[in-house]
Amino acid sequence: MILRAVELFSGIGGFAAAVAERAVRVTAALEQDPAALASYRLNFPEHPTRQVDLARISAWELTAPAVDLWWLSPPCQPYCERGARRDLDDGRAGSLGHLMAILGRISGEHLPRCLALENVAGFVGSQAHGRLVDLLAGRGYALRERLLCPTELGIPSRRPRYYLTASLLPLAVEKPLSPLPLRPLAPYLDLAPVETLPHELFLSPEIVTRYGGALRILEPTDLHACTTCFTSGYGRSLVNAGSYLSCGSRVRRFMPEEIVRLLHFPATFTFPQGMTLRRRWGLAGNSLSVVAVREVLTAFPELAGIHG
Repeated sequence: MILRAVELFSGIGGFAAAVAERAVRVTAALEQDPAALASYRLNFPEHPTRQVDLARISAWELTAPAVDLWWLSPPCQPYCERGARRDLDDGRAGSLGHLMAILGRISGEHLPRCLALENVAGFVGSQAHGRLVDLLAGRGYALRERLLCPTELGIPSRRPRYYLTASLLPLAVEKPLSPLPLRPLAPYLDLAPVETLPHELFLSPEIVTRYGGALRILEPTDLHACTTCFTSGYGRSLVNAGSYLSCGSRVRRFMPEEIVRLLHFPATFTFPQGMTLRRRWGLAGNSLSVVAVREVLTAFPELAGIHG
């Protein structure tokens, strides 16, 4: 059976990459950011896309096409530990609040049979989290919640996230996850000669001297190397936004393409030509771990075999 899915907050296509060549047909990818949508369209041209503000979308637009699964990756800033954590009072939470209002008022026959959501770990315990869980349970969904990091799946990159799966039918039997040994970091990297890399990647010696103790600088050949979570602020913020690479006597930032590889997007993934380095960093930092999404989706019986 093919599940018909709509991607809400589709970004550059993390969900699309996770379900590629699997029993899912993406019927619509909805996103407000034009740069994210351009990247999505370039890499998943067969998927219908639309630029839309999900804080203003109508119930009819979401329910008129027959859809089995809603995937949601709403803005995380209202719940980030390093932010103000204004929760539902944050304007960026308006889109999720609007979607919850739609879920609360549409008739049962128009409810998606399956729903899945990804957000930062700080989403747990928020007002939005409590309202969403109560809403779905009240509408008859079976729920499963989990925190999952790609490191548990053997990926040398920390990106702990909260995942929710909900279904109007029974969920698949939950199987314990046996953590896998970390893969080496080097295969994810572009180890081209230093002189061929963009100069914007490199930190000045003064910056390294001043902030070196606060920077996570990794050796590419270290078999135990593991990156910290890359955020959309990578390239702007020096600390708490991601890791760095040692290049002989110099230190550089990760390229956006390397971050996307660590997220396990397909090897063919590319950004639109001419997109700035900072914009690519932002889009990569806002995206999804493809392998984690695949693991989470196994909660639905139709997708119980899509690990990896």
